[in-house]
Amino acid sequence: MGADGVAFAERPAAAPPPPPPAPDQRLKELEKALEKGQAEREQIRQKAESQAKELEQLKSDMVQAARAVQEHEESLSELELQLADLDSIEKEKTRALDLKRQQLNGVLTALQRLAFRPSEALMAQPTSPADTVRSAILLRNITPRIQQSTKELRADLDSLTSLRSDISRQRQKISATTADLDTQHRKLAALFDRKSQMQQETESQQRETDKRLQSMAAEAQDLRDLMVRLEQERIRREREAAEKAAAEKAAREAEQAAARAAAKAAREAQIAAAKAAHEAELAAAKAAKEKKQAEEAAAKQAREAEEQARKTAEAAQAAADKASRDAAAAEAKDKAKDNGSLRLFSKAQGDMPFPARGNVVVKFGQTDEAGLPAKGISIETRPDAQVIAPYDGQVVFAGPFRGYGLLLIIEHAEGYHTLLSGMSRIDGKVGQRLMSGEPVGVMGQSDSKPLLYVELRHNGQPVNPLPWLTARKTKVSG
Repeated sequence: MGADGVAFAERPAAAPPPPPPAPDQRLKELEKALEKGQAEREQIRQKAESQAKELEQLKSDMVQAARAVQEHEESLSELELQLADLDSIEKEKTRALDLKRQQLNGVLTALQRLAFRPSEALMAQPTSPADTVRSAILLRNITPRIQQSTKELRADLDSLTSLRSDISRQRQKISATTADLDTQHRKLAALFDRKSQMQQETESQQRETDKRLQSMAAEAQDLRDLMVRLEQERIRREREAAEKAAAEKAAREAEQAAARAAAKAAREAQIAAAKAAHEAELAAAKAAKEKKQAEEAAAKQAREAEEQARKTAEAAQAAADKASRDAAAAEAKDKAKDNGSLRLFSKAQGDMPFPARGNVVVKFGQTDEAGLPAKGISIETRPDAQVIAPYDGQVVFAGPFRGYGLLLIIEHAEGYHTLLSGMSRIDGKVGQRLMSGEPVGVMGQSDSKPLLYVELRHNGQPVNPLPWLTARKTKVSG
């Protein structure tokens, strides 16, 4: 009780900390956590597999949508050509009808005058009576011809009316085809949006690769230099990986061999020293001689150990060289496996689709204004025409390049590359694997018809792409 008579309640003591869980309980908690982690990892694996399947299906859908867009583009171009022909025929028929109408109006006006005032018309003629009679006979004979011309004029008017109906139907077809084309464009745009969402995880790495390749492109002097630099970059990465792996393995083996040799030399030297000491104790008189012999034996053993270490190091170096070659061969084999997932390019001759629908206006080898032969072909397309990959491959360059504008390079199997330029937008990204027919870009909206430049190279040398492309959907002019 305090001085003022008020009693203070005693404070409760602090609660003791909870005892640590028993070892068996902790083990059960860890096992549950591991099981949960494994289940989550399995869910992530299944989700990744599902996304991979979804991406493959998405690429197939994009191929189908791009094909539909190109077919609508081709149909629209054919309808527009037919409409232009119908418009031209309509103008010609209208001019012919106007001319016939003027001629018939003149003849009918003369006949009407003779019918209203025949005697005055004959008297007013400044010719002889015989000529007047011949004129009257001529006018009488022309009446059946006028009737026939009237029938022909009526038939031409009916034909013109039918032609205008055809033009109206043709315009309706163009309108419907244009609406279908807009629908396919929206469908393809939706597929592109879905594909972009699925590829957001790799965009950072792709931007870094794009930046490096853009730097390489800025340094390249021409397209051949760019192709060489791309190949050198690939070889450099493969060589660095193989050298690093071989060097690490050789260093480990050399270190282990040196340690073993040193340990062996130390043990042998220790045994020799112990033996020399024992012999010195037994024969004091021969101590100096035995000591000398022991030193010589130790030196010899040291030399032998050094020689053994040298041989071991040489063997380790040889093993490192072999490991480097094996690593390079394994890397080449892995790359061959990767490329093996692509269909053989040599089997595709004559079956590859054109990258865009249109007319080939410049053929391979055709000389330009400067007298230089074309290394590829040029296709005249519609504005905003869809561009697709002609065959399976991987994007190795996508971006602006001097003299080409926006350039897309697709690497196929067996040393083949496809080069596409003239597009206003490229949808392919570096490192992306493409299916045959997958959309990769869109042409522009210039006043004149856009031109898509297509070049095919084998081991860096341009070859004629036309024999490789099917001629079912694209016309070759010239």
